[in-house]
Amino acid sequence: MKSILARWLIIPLALFAGSLHAAAPPPVKPNILLIVGDDIGWGDIGCYGSTQIQTPNIDRLAKEGMRFTSGYVTAALCSPSRAAIFTGRYQQRTGLENNRPAESKDKGLDLNLKTVADVLGGAGYVTGLVGKWHLGVGVNKEYTPLRRGFQEFFGFYSYETSYKPASLIRGEEPVKETRRSTVAFAEEACAFIDRHADRPFFLEVAFNAAHTPLEGARKDIVAARFSKVTDPNFPNSLVNDSKRRNFCALVTELDEEIGRIMGKLKEKGLDEKTLVIYISDNGGWIGLGGNNGPLRGGKWGIYEGGQRVPFIWRWPGTLPAGKDYAEPVSTLDFMPTFAAMAGAEPPKEIDGLNVLPYLCGKKQGTPHGDLFWKLNGQCAIVRDQWKAVRFNNKPGKPELYELGKDLAETNNVAGEQPERVDTLNKAWDRWNATLPPAFVPAKPQPPVVPVVTPRKKLSQGAPPHSDAVIPFVSVHGDIEKHHRGAEDNEN
Repeated sequence: MKSILARWLIIPLALFAGSLHAAAPPPVKPNILLIVGDDIGWGDIGCYGSTQIQTPNIDRLAKEGMRFTSGYVTAALCSPSRAAIFTGRYQQRTGLENNRPAESKDKGLDLNLKTVADVLGGAGYVTGLVGKWHLGVGVNKEYTPLRRGFQEFFGFYSYETSYKPASLIRGEEPVKETRRSTVAFAEEACAFIDRHADRPFFLEVAFNAAHTPLEGARKDIVAARFSKVTDPNFPNSLVNDSKRRNFCALVTELDEEIGRIMGKLKEKGLDEKTLVIYISDNGGWIGLGGNNGPLRGGKWGIYEGGQRVPFIWRWPGTLPAGKDYAEPVSTLDFMPTFAAMAGAEPPKEIDGLNVLPYLCGKKQGTPHGDLFWKLNGQCAIVRDQWKAVRFNNKPGKPELYELGKDLAETNNVAGEQPERVDTLNKAWDRWNATLPPAFVPAKPQPPVVPVVTPRKKLSQGAPPHSDAVIPFVSVHGDIEKHHRGAEDNEN
């Protein structure tokens, strides 16, 4: 009788224990919030040394997280940089070394590639993009965000929009808009968080600030805070001072709206459940308000001011707070790192790596061996704080900089270390040999002049075809000239 009773007691207890095991919740997947500024350099953010612009909300991200002092994008140019963020691959592998036409009907981000939104969506994440896209539209919108893994989209497809847009796109349809774009994107981000606070999400908020048109800056901010600011790159230039003041106001407004988004995370109790990243898509554009602080060059260039950007990660309880990280990391690393966080597998053929073990102290050393850049005949490689630079139109004039001692790239030591130059350039050549042919923007054709009968006289001739060479002025006053077609003006 006792044995029968014991068996009756054991069976329910075993079933109960089994039910407890079956009901154990799966590991909590963290949210990922990626905030992207546009054309904002080191000299434009307080925690990177800005003396003209106060950015308390971005600075707080760095204080409560990690500030990267060697955080890189893969191009000093919008569309290619974003392609690498979404795929974890050098943009040259996707045919996007240069900007594509803003709303290209025939080409965008390679449709055969999975995006980070595809990967995270497959792992159970809600995926959303608010703000700028600039990776193609297509004949049937096949390149647009909702066809590339994002489940929700609010923003614009092009390279820029007005700061007072009459319309934006929700999903795939245009909608009327009355808000300032910076405010609209922050409010839409907050609404996304409200809707999906109970499940893991990936949200990119790609602000258009502080891209052109600079005239869209709030005049009250300019008057109250920046009326006496001057452009440090152009002494005694009233025109550039005006651009700089507008730019400063746009960054200030951006920082305020980032504070709004962070407030929403706190309100929802998601602080420790969310990795928040702030970056810029490339460095500041010298001559259009941007300032890259001690770094040489800027947007469109190959020097550090174009691709070493403000780069901050915040994840309380997981990443250390108030720490600087000096080893080179890249936006190529977003795809594999986010996939690892989600318990998903990234695509096999990627160039980035999961950097979380390095950031958390589980792995030591430098995550990357070499990092490469290539844009419009400009070539660079970084290895162990050494950087080699070449220009295809300047053969025989190599450049070598020891970034650990010469962050401003003012002391070319190529002549002193020819063997190191040769080693680095050969490594770049091997990488370049793995790439498909670069996309070269076509030059616009002159307009066809209509045949006019002798009795009529044209009041005005056809507009001349512009084939101008656009100068790129660095912080140090050197001018690098690059030929650009009409499509390249879309940035």
